[in-house]
Amino acid sequence: MIIQESRIKSRSGAKAIARHVLHGPKNEAIRIMAGSDWLLHDAMREARREKLTYGLRHIAFNPDEPMTDVQLAEFASRICLEFHADPEHMTLVIHQKNGSTHGHLLLPEWQQDHILDSHFSWIRLEKLARLEEIRLGHALVAGRHDRSIAKALSKDGKHQEAELIDALVPEQPEDRPRAAYTSQSHRMAERHGLDLPQLKQLVDSLWSQSDNLKAFRAALVEHGLTMREGDRAEKRPGAHIIETSDGKLIGSFTRLTKVRMAAFRRLLAEEKKPTVSKAEINIKGTRLPIRRTTTDFYEEYPIPKAPDTQTAPRKRPVIKHSQIPKWQRELWLKRMADVDIPPTEPFSSSSPVHIISADEARFRKEIRKAIAKQQAILDQQAPEASWKPLDREKTITTWRRQLAPYQRQLRKSFDRYIVAKREWQAAEQSLWQRMTGNARKLEKRANALFYKFLEVLRFVVQALLHIVGLRSEAPSPIRTVLSENNQTSLEQFKETHDVEFLAMADTQKLESWLDQRFANTAQARQQRIEQWNKGNKAEKDRACQEIKRLSSSFFSKPALLHRQTAINQPITNPPPLSLSFSSS
Repeated sequence: MIIQESRIKSRSGAKAIARHVLHGPKNEAIRIMAGSDWLLHDAMREARREKLTYGLRHIAFNPDEPMTDVQLAEFASRICLEFHADPEHMTLVIHQKNGSTHGHLLLPEWQQDHILDSHFSWIRLEKLARLEEIRLGHALVAGRHDRSIAKALSKDGKHQEAELIDALVPEQPEDRPRAAYTSQSHRMAERHGLDLPQLKQLVDSLWSQSDNLKAFRAALVEHGLTMREGDRAEKRPGAHIIETSDGKLIGSFTRLTKVRMAAFRRLLAEEKKPTVSKAEINIKGTRLPIRRTTTDFYEEYPIPKAPDTQTAPRKRPVIKHSQIPKWQRELWLKRMADVDIPPTEPFSSSSPVHIISADEARFRKEIRKAIAKQQAILDQQAPEASWKPLDREKTITTWRRQLAPYQRQLRKSFDRYIVAKREWQAAEQSLWQRMTGNARKLEKRANALFYKFLEVLRFVVQALLHIVGLRSEAPSPIRTVLSENNQTSLEQFKETHDVEFLAMADTQKLESWLDQRFANTAQARQQRIEQWNKGNKAEKDRACQEIKRLSSSFFSKPALLHRQTAINQPITNPPPLSLSFSSS
């Protein structure tokens, strides 16, 4: 069984896929097992409403051996179960072509409360196809992901199925099956009146009969085909495409002939290499030989010998672990002897170098840490203080652009209600319309459109509040069926949000409403910043006083020893020292 998947973008709509699946002219028979044309268009509308990139997922499966409609439907249900899709919303169509049947499964990307799972979808579809072949006793068809499928089945405890699928894995990775063209390329070729599978077989046979690229190009020309370098040479250097004489694309050379790109580049290099005749070699007597060995090169250009005397690399001294304390003491005494030498210039008492003890250094380090901690408290700001200042023009323009489609939707719903209401009022003026009951029907229709308008109003007002930040959740979807309780709640909603309704209905009122909302937003933001500063003022004052106290205590512990004292007193056992540089 060959199974393929494609995702249809929501902006493309469902018209093309519905025409291909539901009304394909090349099929002998089309049987719709589930779904409809309306369901496909509704799935696209929901995807656009949820702002999804893809609206439908098209899964086509073609069994290698015959399967009944019931078996194909059961396989489609297993696909729904694998990807957590609701079978009630699927569209399943079975095509019969040349006596064999294959299925088309269309699933909405938006599954009412979640997006259709797409994690490793190609591998999972191939796994379902292999398991279906094993279950029905069909011959297994090799795929590109058989190794991964066998590994996953072994983890699930299906060791027998894993062994059957693992036997399909080729020894070399490049021998895995590879599609010669995509389904999109197939459809494009069909629209141009080309039979892509037949052309693929023709190109494959011409390549097998040709000795090199030159002969292959000549064979293509005989059949009205040409090969040239692709248009994306900067991304895939050396890639060539095959097309008809009138410029219609057939496909890539490497895909159609199953030749690896590295091997094809070598063929191109051999094709471009100039051939030299024997006569040309005789005329140009000074021409170098075509093939030169490494021995000939070194005989002509000998490598000079290195001098016998070479400078030995300097080795680092090796000190044993037991001798390290002794070596450290000797080094320290040597440095102190250098210190005892009297200076040529008088010692300046204002020198920035002071010798302090290790305890003093640790004490000062703790002081610095404490000061840094208190300074971090002083540097704290309100969360909104670091935000960019609000730009009135930019913010209101963004709100206006986001609200435009909701305004159009509200206007259309209101216009439909007004038209129905006028028809009903005109019918009430006619005695014949009242006697035939047509006026009553028009009244019911007007009432239904009125409550539908209220439902659209509820949706639009919630969207308005969500956009300007007065509502945290997105607006609830529009309900198609309304009960009496819903109608009562909608009337109450209209009375509660009459100001927002008037703003959405009138552009000038909406502008003033947005201005007021922006001013309230900026004022509320400033109030939150001031409230935060007021609530943290006491903590910041304490941090400021603590910094002053710590800074004064930083120099209150005089443990500095001048250099002259260290010179006059003989030191037998060196204490731990630390150098501190200060500005005093």
